[in-house]
Amino acid sequence: MQFRNINALTGYSAALDTLSAHQRAALEEIVFCYRLGFLSVTAVFGDIEALRDVAGQVPAEIERAVTRRYGVDLESLSCGQRARFYVDGDEPETVLLGFTYSAVGELEEWKRYRQDVDCKQRLLIDRFDAADEAKSSGEVERAGGPDLWNGPQDLPEKAKQAGFQVIYLAKEAKDQCYLRILPQ
Repeated sequence: MQFRNINALTGYSAALDTLSAHQRAALEEIVFCYRLGFLSVTAVFGDIEALRDVAGQVPAEIERAVTRRYGVDLESLSCGQRARFYVDGDEPETVLLGFTYSAVGELEEWKRYRQDVDCKQRLLIDRFDAADEAKSSGEVERAGGPDLWNGPQDLPEKAKQAGFQVIYLAKEAKDQCYLRILPQ
């Protein structure tokens, strides 16, 4: 499924705005994140070649993943800082895996996003360092309504007006929220 009317999202992310027409055509999902007053966007693709076209070098963990989706935080690439990559989970209860790399490409941390068996609206996030030592467990991220979004207030409405599906998410213990945008 392709994003039509993607220009409705212009102006929120310089990194998203600079994707080529070919790269934009490969998008399957866009996730805006608003944390600590800063807006970033993760571009999600259906194949590794599209990811490689945008990210350049792809880390080994992402190359080896058995997944339907590949995500990369575009701002983390454009800033040349800690790059963030995402793939589908590797086990039935795991929804997503996230990986954070240093500026020199070394794995710093990875996260496992698990479905909460007690609540379909919540994910539980476990954090691990590069040596697979647990850093934290069970950090809650939940889905809900528009009240969860603290980012630019006009962004969800512009996305809906452009015909996109919008899903709101937020972390419970942090000032961090997400806006998943999918084609209809």
